[in-house]
Amino acid sequence: MKWFAAALASMAALAGAVPLASAELGPLCGTGRNAAICFASVDRSGKLSYEQRAQLAAAAPVAIDIVGSRRFARELAAFHAAMPKRWVERNRYWRGFDPAEAPKTIRAAFAGLHIDTRGGARARRAARFGDNLAYEGSTDPRTGERFILLNRYRVDRPLEGLVATYVHEAAHKAGYSHRSGQTPDQKCEPPYVMAQLARKLADPEGWPSFAASKNACRFWRDMPDAL
Repeated sequence: MKWFAAALASMAALAGAVPLASAELGPLCGTGRNAAICFASVDRSGKLSYEQRAQLAAAAPVAIDIVGSRRFARELAAFHAAMPKRWVERNRYWRGFDPAEAPKTIRAAFAGLHIDTRGGARARRAARFGDNLAYEGSTDPRTGERFILLNRYRVDRPLEGLVATYVHEAAHKAGYSHRSGQTPDQKCEPPYVMAQLARKLADPEGWPSFAASKNACRFWRDMPDAL
């Protein structure tokens, strides 16, 4: 939970130092050696409450710092090495995957990325009946700005869930993909696995119950506890 406490402290300091309108547009950067990596904005459309924007903003530096950590790189490499080799070889989404390069590529994808939201009837239906928490978004052809889209009706989630979403969508921006449809195999493909690892590091106490759920790759359950 140290990631959560640090994020909240950072947001509190920011909100206390400048007016709220400015605080909402403040830098969304990592810390330490990740300080130069920043998301560009949160909720440009202004459809969310300040509390919701603060919630999304608090998860941004946590995601950057986790992916930039040595532990993330180490555990990703260990997980990749421990996966069933035949399954990996036959899965086109793992083909050519380099666990040493993936964290660097995702960190680069974070830089300048806008965290936007999508509302409307379609998003509301997805929030109610499906698992669509976010969408990869696109690149604005006029400005070149890159953005991801969070389902506006599913933003009230724990910090570790938002961190996982940012990593998943940034992984898509970095070129990693997975099959469509909510299948057990899909949950074991790169964007999901990296998002799950980020969630594990953001919330180690809650990880065992998540890893045992249908939302986690089944291979986590066969891994040594050290992973």
